[in-house]
Amino acid sequence: MKKFLTLLIAAFAVNMATAQPPMGPPPGMGRGGMERGPRKTPVERIAGLVEELQLTPEQAEKFAPVYLNYQGEIRKIRQELKMLMDGYEGKEIDEKLAFRMVMDQLNADADIIACKKEYMRVFKSYLTPEQLSKIFLVEKHANRPPGRPHGVPQGPPPTGSPMQN
Repeated sequence: MKKFLTLLIAAFAVNMATAQPPMGPPPGMGRGGMERGPRKTPVERIAGLVEELQLTPEQAEKFAPVYLNYQGEIRKIRQELKMLMDGYEGKEIDEKLAFRMVMDQLNADADIIACKKEYMRVFKSYLTPEQLSKIFLVEKHANRPPGRPHGVPQGPPPTGSPMQN
């Protein structure tokens, strides 16, 4: 396993050297300036997932490059959405613009879901059902602020029905 991790680190060192700087808040800061843990490098995230999913060396060898491609595609979709939203900054929001902004967000969400479904089919070819189910759950909860237990909503509960006017 040490041999594999060494190989993994060496392989991704080149990838990290050509990576773009992260977008968003500075490292260690979450949205709204909330303190978060230090950012993990792609190698650290992969190593953590290999451990969390208890992958065999053969599985890890297949998983690492595919997972990096998956993360890159998700990042690209989010960056494109951010660029679209930045383009709306400073404009007066009327009904037409509000609709366009919401549609851009929904289209990006649909692209992310389609990407996840596509990669789930790839991961399914060499991961167990238990490992497969954990991939997206681990990823989803990795961004939860520290100290907030699983299942606890972030804000006050919604009131009324979304269909009420």
